[in-house]
Formats: sequence, C-alpha cells, structure tokens
Amino acid sequence: MAGVAFLMGATGLWIFRKNAGKAFFAAALMMVIFFHAARVAMVTFDPYLSSKPLADALLAAPPGELIEANAYYSFSSVFFYTHQQALLLNGRKNNLEYGSYAPDAPKVFIGDNEFKKLWSGSGRYYLLAYGDELRRLEEVVGRPAMYVVKESGGNYLVANQETN
Repeated sequence: MAGVAFLMGATGLWIFRKNAGKAFFAAALMMVIFFHAARVAMVTFDPYLSSKPLADALLAAPPGELIEANAYYSFSSVFFYTHQQALLLNGRKNNLEYGSYAPDAPKVFIGDNEFKKLWSGSGRYYLLAYGDELRRLEEVVGRPAMYVVKESGGNYLVANQETN
C-alpha cells in the first residue's frame, strides 16, 4: 500500500510538474494514502510490537511474583503498565551486565537453577518469555508445570499454577 502511494504520488508529481496546484494535490493524496498504510501496518503488527495484552492479563490474574526471561528491555513495557518489578532470568546481558555484579546491586538476577527452585515452590510465579525461550525453559522445569495465561504475538505470559 505504501509503495502504491509513493508510485501514485511520484507519477502525479511528474504529470503535474508544471501545475503547482495539481502537483500539491497529488503530493497530499500520496501522503494520505501513505499514512493510512502506516496505520494499517501498526494495527497488523501491534501484537508483535506491544506487550500491553500481556500486561493486561497479568493485572487480571491472581497476585504473584513476576519473572522475565531475557534482558530487561524485552518486556519493559509490562513493568510500565503494571507498576511491578521482576526477577530477571538470565538477564545479565548487554548494558545490565556491568553493574549486576556490584555488591550493592539489587538481587534480581537469577539463573536456571534458581528459576527451577522458585517455579517448583509453593508461591505463585508468572513468567514473561519469547516463544523460543519458553520452549527452552519447558525443558528446565517441565512442560506440565507451565500454564499459559496469555499469548500475544509469539510472546507468552505463563504461570506455575493454574490461574482460573
């Protein structure tokens, strides 16, 4: 759609290059179609770009502790929407790694062994993970111990206990 808009606008500008009013109209029409294409793309890709559906599901679920698999920024919007903090599973990556080993750093970084112990405990835990990371973590704790709360755009919110 964006390509068609550009082609129509470029053609219109070429045809009406000697008539400023018509050329302006062709450019305006191109922009309207292009912005509509951008809006359609945002609606189409929203599940892949936004974590809001996962945050809404977390807010509607029974209270529990939150764990995020991967680097902090992968699901940072969930922390924004829910006003919750989380443990970061294997999150010592990129810019968080440097300060994570400091003596006064928050104790939010956990590895697979700590995750397995927490997940199999009596407390309720929620996990935010990409689909490919979720498959790896199912091998760590076992697939029956993972209850899908919400899936959105290939990202998952799962719990260690049933939430209904």
